[in-house]
Amino acid sequence: MLIETLVTLIAAAAPAKPPPLVIAPAALFWRTPTPSYAPEKRAVDNWRVESALWLDMSPLAAAKRAFDADDNEPARCVKLNNYWCVKSAGWNGEIAADADGHVAFASAEEGAAVAALLLRRYYVDYKRHSARAIIERWAPAQCATVVARATPPAAAARPAPSPATGPTLSAAPASRAGMMRMLPQRIVPMGIAPRGLQNTLRARWLAAHGRGDVGWGTRRAAPAAPDLIPAPSIMAGVSEARPQRAKALPAPSPAARLEATASLAALPAALPPLPTIDCSGELARIGNYAAHVSEGIAATPNDDLALFDAMGRPTDNLARALANMAAVEIGPARPRSGLVNAAVAQLRRLLENPAAPGAAAPAATSQR
Repeated sequence: MLIETLVTLIAAAAPAKPPPLVIAPAALFWRTPTPSYAPEKRAVDNWRVESALWLDMSPLAAAKRAFDADDNEPARCVKLNNYWCVKSAGWNGEIAADADGHVAFASAEEGAAVAALLLRRYYVDYKRHSARAIIERWAPAQCATVVARATPPAAAARPAPSPATGPTLSAAPASRAGMMRMLPQRIVPMGIAPRGLQNTLRARWLAAHGRGDVGWGTRRAAPAAPDLIPAPSIMAGVSEARPQRAKALPAPSPAARLEATASLAALPAALPPLPTIDCSGELARIGNYAAHVSEGIAATPNDDLALFDAMGRPTDNLARALANMAAVEIGPARPRSGLVNAAVAQLRRLLENPAAPGAAAPAATSQR
């Protein structure tokens, strides 16, 4: 009971702690001297004490959190002492990273200091001045691959072949160019053409001698015509050259046509699923995130947040932006103002004296 009361008093007094104690987390006597990361739990072993001290909660809830007596499961970045879900890049205080690349910090103060430094990099180096521009890189869209089924327009309307009547094949419509190449036609009676078809030699001979009646073996009387050399047949190379025409394919049998149509009908009505990229949900998430970050700082998510001045020094808006971002990353939990203000103060000291001990320096090629 005495220990629970002591932890409650420490958690209640945490926001008013002096800066030297905040900057040096190892000075706290009740903290784990050497924090370690447990991959099976995806948590740093001191995350309960860190969150009880630095998250905005009642003294009783902080005491329950410190002694593992709370019932609510926090966000995963809370267990990493990384309230801004910063990705691994060799930061000071980084002891490990989870499967998604989120840093496991030894303390929440070091995580807050890195988040403030990273925001400066976005604003000053990357020229991302609005909340939307920052969030588009801080938490980029993870577009999902969805499957869209495409149905051919003629598949649904294709009739199934009937065994009784067989398939019906319709000729493809002639193109305009093909119709222009067709010779003009003249309608003639079904009997013998007086001048023959296209006035060829055989046609004129047939017109002069008439056609035999196949059924009865008799020959009709031929009408008067000019004398022509009898030519019962025309051999290639003897008479006028025949026009070159494409060979006509033999007409398929009814059974072959039925089999071909049945094969077409057996095709699936819909084409195989086609993968597409859907970013609509992610764009909405980024818009909501940016709107929360700009609350109390800018009128819209597309306006300049003015986090740093012309010399790159942090303004008062930086602490507000850090608090808003953490509320989204680990919501509904929120960091205490003492944690955010300490991170901004440490960044100011880092800019004034880069060689100061405890400065959060990233790796040379680090990016979120």
